[in-house]
Amino acid sequence: MSQPSRRSFLRTVGSIVAAGIAGAAGGYVAGSEITRSQLSGQAANVANETIRALEAEIKELKEKLAQYEIKDKEVRFYFWSETIPEQLLTFFEEKTGVKVVFDTFESSDEVFAKLFTGQMPYDVTSVTMGGMTRQEHERYLTKLDLNRIPNFKRYAFTGFIKEILNPPFDPNRDYSVPIELGTTGVSFRTDKIAEDDWPTGFRDSLFDFEGFLRKYSPRDGVKRATMIPGGVETIPVVIKAIMGKSINDITPENINEAKEILIQQKPYLATYGGPSEFVPGLAEGRFWVSETWVWQDSANNVDYVAPEEGSEIWEDSLVIPKSAKNIDAAYALINYLLEPAVQVAHVLYNSLVTPNSLAYEMLPDDVKEDTSIYPPPEVISKYEMWLNRTPEQKEMLTKAWLEVLAA
Repeated sequence: MSQPSRRSFLRTVGSIVAAGIAGAAGGYVAGSEITRSQLSGQAANVANETIRALEAEIKELKEKLAQYEIKDKEVRFYFWSETIPEQLLTFFEEKTGVKVVFDTFESSDEVFAKLFTGQMPYDVTSVTMGGMTRQEHERYLTKLDLNRIPNFKRYAFTGFIKEILNPPFDPNRDYSVPIELGTTGVSFRTDKIAEDDWPTGFRDSLFDFEGFLRKYSPRDGVKRATMIPGGVETIPVVIKAIMGKSINDITPENINEAKEILIQQKPYLATYGGPSEFVPGLAEGRFWVSETWVWQDSANNVDYVAPEEGSEIWEDSLVIPKSAKNIDAAYALINYLLEPAVQVAHVLYNSLVTPNSLAYEMLPDDVKEDTSIYPPPEVISKYEMWLNRTPEQKEMLTKAWLEVLAA
């Protein structure tokens, strides 16, 4: 019987820690993905050690939640699929009396479609801030009162990116706070790809047309490679990782060159898919290599690499749309999701980078030393965060992406 991968192991740890925070005996939650056998293995031991280390923070968290005075009866939350242990949301409901209506999405385009057409029925969501213009921030997002989110500045972690308090896409954090960070890279099946061919990044895998892709996709008559959908997200990564230019060098010439590269790649791809497709696809062995974010739920024999040639540092930012109706509960939920104990469970569950300094200190040492999550300085120095796109850049990226899909 194969051993669980590192990511799968950490996901189990995160699930048990989340259940422990919620106060379930032994970390078991009926109806969850946690099995009783998992509660007696190494993952349970690591989780229980983590819970013991968090004892003071969990106690403080419960005391804080007991004192919450929230006038709203519900909060509507729209977030990435496959990313949050739902025990954490259930715990918030139980302790505050506020019902959490939780729905998920697969790509930023789904959020933008709701936001920009006035059909955003949620109080809290996550957007790719760099994919919006400053004018769109002002038009569609609530300017935040950071005094109502004290956990952000209190615990801001500058060890991964120094600009956490003042990022290029949202100076002064007027409209967003981070819930998680990571890199965009490559996940692959270690049991399907020969060890000599294991990727070090994009160039020697998903964009090696004559070598890697010709060898592995299609394989046995089946296409085995996937990419994340969306021009706003995918084209800049090609400009950075394959063309060797800045991820923010969004010119007509660079967009056109990236478009042609993606068209050349397309015959090798099974699909363009978000986490609801690449997570089970990798787990079941239908896909052998995929562009993914670091937080994917890797199954047995799946590994992730942060590309050595550089890529993007992404941030999932929490925002309150201007159309939000439950503002009080929205602020309460955001502050709760930035509690140190909650952050520990969350980032373990997804192999993410935390924006919370105390949560980082509480992580197991081998997680902090995992270079696929926290790449070394000589690698991370090649990574960039997005600047805000101009309306013209967004239009060019969208047009180019439609041309890729139509090719």
